[in-house]
Amino acid sequence: MESAALRVPFQNVPVLARIAGPQGGPVVLLAHPFPLHGAAWDPQIAALVELGLRAVTVDAPGFGGSPALGRALRMDDLAQLYSRVLDALAAPRAVLIGCSMGGYAVMAFARLFPERLAGAALICTKASADTEEGRLKREALALTALGKGARAVTAGFVPNLVHDANPEALQRAHELAAAATAQGIADALRGMAERPDSYASLRQWQAPALVLAGEHDKLMSAADTDALVAAIPNGRKHVIAGSGHLAGLERPAEVNAHLVAFLRACQAANAWSRRAAERTPVAL
Repeated sequence: MESAALRVPFQNVPVLARIAGPQGGPVVLLAHPFPLHGAAWDPQIAALVELGLRAVTVDAPGFGGSPALGRALRMDDLAQLYSRVLDALAAPRAVLIGCSMGGYAVMAFARLFPERLAGAALICTKASADTEEGRLKREALALTALGKGARAVTAGFVPNLVHDANPEALQRAHELAAAATAQGIADALRGMAERPDSYASLRQWQAPALVLAGEHDKLMSAADTDALVAAIPNGRKHVIAGSGHLAGLERPAEVNAHLVAFLRACQAANAWSRRAAERTPVAL
């Protein structure tokens, strides 16, 4: 399997992207959850490459191999970063897959760059903005990270991401979160707190979309998922049994099966075509 690493400059920060799959293949960009990094998608990469796709993971600033911005990391920032990564790969458009914070970023990308979105899979995420209570909780965690260090946040936060029956996934989530910086955690928390409601934008989507939810997700409710699916024209939902918030780590075989079926449908419908008018409907 061909693989490479790429540094993409973004606001004076060298952001790390990893690429696997055939050069020139249709691009699938995977946006990771908070507070992990791009390697959270390792269980999905081989399945995507086997389809002849080019799988691209990006470490958000402050996570994994990317330095922090030192200010709020807004979801629009991540969307603009993903667009720059596509530019660096000479990819006019891509299917984007996002989990949790990555899902927020995918929705921002769809709003800012609709013609570059060939399709989207939204995993364990929601379209609503934070409540005032939610924003205050994020700010308290941001201050904890800056005052006491990254582990003061991740040690208590990460267990909430994984269903109790998945100890190996929990261990892996802790390993991935260990690469988060205190500044990156604070920046991302503050950026997520600023994100807008995405419902109006979702209703304008023309790209095919798949929504996956974890049966035991402690962060996203069934009502959040249902509202997200209802807002997307022809949106489809599947619930991953036995999973918490990190479905791709906890139940990789089930998640991969849904992603492969979705991406095959995107391929059959020519979803990566140069213009939206050239695309045919995706049969999900």
